[in-house]
Amino acid sequence: MKSDDVAILIHGDINSGRDALTEEKYKDLASSFSSDGFNVKSVLYNDGLADKLRTDLLKFGAVLVWVNPIEQGRDRKKLDLLLAEISEKGCFVSTHPDIIIKMGTKDILYKTKDMDWGGDIKMYTTHEDFVKRFHASLLGAGIRVLKQYRGNGGNGVYKIIYKSADAVTLVHAIAGNEERTLSWSEFNTAFKPFFSNNGLLIDQEWNENTINGMVRCYLSGTKVAGFGYQEINALYELKNYNTQTHFPPGKRYYFTENCGLFSDLKEIMETSWVFQLRNNLSITEDMMPVIWDADFFINKINSPTAVEKYTLCEINVSCVSPFPSSAIKFIVDEVRNRIRK
Repeated sequence: MKSDDVAILIHGDINSGRDALTEEKYKDLASSFSSDGFNVKSVLYNDGLADKLRTDLLKFGAVLVWVNPIEQGRDRKKLDLLLAEISEKGCFVSTHPDIIIKMGTKDILYKTKDMDWGGDIKMYTTHEDFVKRFHASLLGAGIRVLKQYRGNGGNGVYKIIYKSADAVTLVHAIAGNEERTLSWSEFNTAFKPFFSNNGLLIDQEWNENTINGMVRCYLSGTKVAGFGYQEINALYELKNYNTQTHFPPGKRYYFTENCGLFSDLKEIMETSWVFQLRNNLSITEDMMPVIWDADFFINKINSPTAVEKYTLCEINVSCVSPFPSSAIKFIVDEVRNRIRK
């Protein structure tokens, strides 16, 4: 194993032609590693290559993984087992599967609901419990958001609207703002598969301030490395406009870690919230992902305190890309520090 060898692991078949050294999302990061004296290589992963990679990846001092939790209709079970094995043998892995389970799944909202960034969150671990309790949750609020245990890109994230005693309306984030109306019986049946294989559902309060957009705080380890802001998200409220026009998700704009617009969020993340998160989940500083993000609703634009201003929407740790260019130097420095330890 050579400590100055870094693998960027991405999903793909041998003939896919994918190469992290030339792909837009990763090429600047790869170039920065090379300029800093690292030997960086793009490595393709699919389940059929797992046995071969079990040996090949041990040649690297660090393996940085960009594979979605749901990739090509599959899960990460085989990959996570591989990553855990090479980590045990001394290879630095980010993000480590143990950390993904702790902070990169949707139940992070339930685990941290009592933190300053938390809100009204419920969790259902069985379909029977879901059928029993969710009706009352929705009836009381009128609108709730359901999120499956693991997912990405809005997959398995639903806005649920109480329509009547006999029906509900749902909007799937991955499908924009197209509405479907189901009977309660159809609804309960449709959500039963989410509990297969130890799955669960998170029941999150609907944030009416979604009209203010979403700020994504990017971190490397425990340091804020940049921001992203997106005005229109997939579950955007059409009722705020006198039109039925479909609004696709808006473009995300990126800012450096020093952007004054989000200086309050940077300060509270670095001085309080990251520490609270680590303490809550029992995660040591040297196990934090080299790139992760926390998405926040903006509750009160001109609020004097970050606690009032921001509420957590979700955390992403397993496949964070793209990311602001300002994060690159943080990632390289973080990797260097980790493998030298």
